[in-house]
Amino acid sequence: MKVRDLIPWSSGKRDLATHGQDTSPVRALQQDINRAFDDFWRAFQLPMPSAWDEDPDGLAVPSVDVRDAGKAVEVVAELPGMDKADINVSVADGALTIRGEKKSEREEKDKSYLLRERSFGSIERVIPLPDGLDVNSANAAFKNGVLTITIPRTQETQAAVKRIAVQQA
Repeated sequence: MKVRDLIPWSSGKRDLATHGQDTSPVRALQQDINRAFDDFWRAFQLPMPSAWDEDPDGLAVPSVDVRDAGKAVEVVAELPGMDKADINVSVADGALTIRGEKKSEREEKDKSYLLRERSFGSIERVIPLPDGLDVNSANAAFKNGVLTITIPRTQETQAAVKRIAVQQA
């Protein structure tokens, strides 16, 4: 058995001589391996995706979970690196709006260097809300970079929910 017989493309699937390449199957295998590794590592040279996506206006859009908790609707937003004072939550026109803005400055001086860093960013997320919520009784809690907003349902909405029994067919 020859080495050429072990290479899958040498059986007519790819004719090395017609592509202007060296006809050595070992060299062709090495080039294919190099190309595979180049393609793999090229992906790491792209900017890494952030924890927040950006909308067309350039604002970051935080990840949000919305859950129906029966008697209330809960919205959980991840806002890492932010403080309670950086966040603004409001409800208007049937939508919950979460806004935040973070600014930080840092400066270090030493005999041999000066370090000055500034960073800033804004986030915004608008979540449509269902009808039948008591927005006047809503509350928000912020702990360890996680914002949890609870909006209870009105008494009428809770009373209007009718359970339907599921039967075996």
